[in-house]
Amino acid sequence: MMNKAGRKLFLGLMIILVSALTLEAENFLHNHISASLLVADPDQTAELIARWAEDSGGYYLLKSSDQVVIRFPFTEIGDLRSFLESLSDEIVEIYSEAVDLRENILGIQSGIRSREEILSKNLSFIDQADVSGTLAIEKEVMLLLEEIENLKGRLRKLEVDRRFARAEIFLSFQKQSLPEDLSSSFDWINTVDFYLFMQEGF
Repeated sequence: MMNKAGRKLFLGLMIILVSALTLEAENFLHNHISASLLVADPDQTAELIARWAEDSGGYYLLKSSDQVVIRFPFTEIGDLRSFLESLSDEIVEIYSEAVDLRENILGIQSGIRSREEILSKNLSFIDQADVSGTLAIEKEVMLLLEEIENLKGRLRKLEVDRRFARAEIFLSFQKQSLPEDLSSSFDWINTVDFYLFMQEGF
């Protein structure tokens, strides 16, 4: 039998779990992040970003030396920026936007239900129809089935969009180089040919 502290801990964990499930169930936003990073090693950075997406429960769509496109659970959005900061010399630009998918999802769900109702009625008429009527009903049934499958495909896409954020991360590498000409406060040094001086000196 749990003591008072144990019961509090158990209830606290249950609340966190239920809150997390509710948050995911109620999310109707598709989040899109775009960022430009200045990095020392674009190939390695691209690999690390792709691995982060997979470790977070997502996947990558594109991985190259200048761009990475990933999909990842929307609950990880807060961790993405800090992760990118740890990888880059500088975040040149980053912005995010969110599109509310609720209206589209509800509209498609309603469209599926209405077509399924019509489909059910048409199927119930087949046994009572003559040959020509049966052919007409079958044609309409096929059209309804095609429309329902198309709507379900769109709905699956929206379900993925609301569960997985999308991030496009552009990578650039700034080559470090020495200035071609370094002037000195001593005028006579500026007149010396460095390479000729080195050859004569040795």
